[in-house]
Amino acid sequence: MNKIIARLAFAFSLLAFVSCENDMEAILKMDKQAAAVEEGKDIESIYSQLGKVKAKLTAPLMLRHMQPPVYVEFNKGLKVLFFNDTLQVESTLTARYGKYFENDANIYLRDHVVVINKKGERLDCEELNWDSKKEIFYSNKAVRISTVTDTLYGTGLESNQDFSNYTILHPSGPFIIRDSTTTQ
Repeated sequence: MNKIIARLAFAFSLLAFVSCENDMEAILKMDKQAAAVEEGKDIESIYSQLGKVKAKLTAPLMLRHMQPPVYVEFNKGLKVLFFNDTLQVESTLTARYGKYFENDANIYLRDHVVVINKKGERLDCEELNWDSKKEIFYSNKAVRISTVTDTLYGTGLESNQDFSNYTILHPSGPFIIRDSTTTQ
């Protein structure tokens, strides 16, 4: 009886050994692909220029793709606080998706992008680009800006980083043009 069990065990192990052949190239390729992405959770990052804190980014998940071109992806959303020289919050940015290109320091944002400045003015758009070196936002997509007195619509936008000075490139819809020569 023990010989029969031993022969069956040997036969099963031989069968398992023969049927579990792996392609080494496929294994190395899978390993290389897995190693090409770094993952971080509950991210908090401080951005500074010339020794001054400019922004603080928080995100639940960050994926850094190591294959050229190297980029960092925030596919579960992100929030950025922009600071002035006295570390007061000048504006806040949120988006459901962000992609940071390390070579040129540009950031692409999409999916319910919102920027709010310290005056309470709010930008809503589906796509926004941020050039962190030039400290500007720009878009060629539809935008909506809500102010205390008005809601502005258009396509395309250029703005400084704290969203205190912005231009809608192609405004649309009804809006009031105020006479700058009158005082009120």
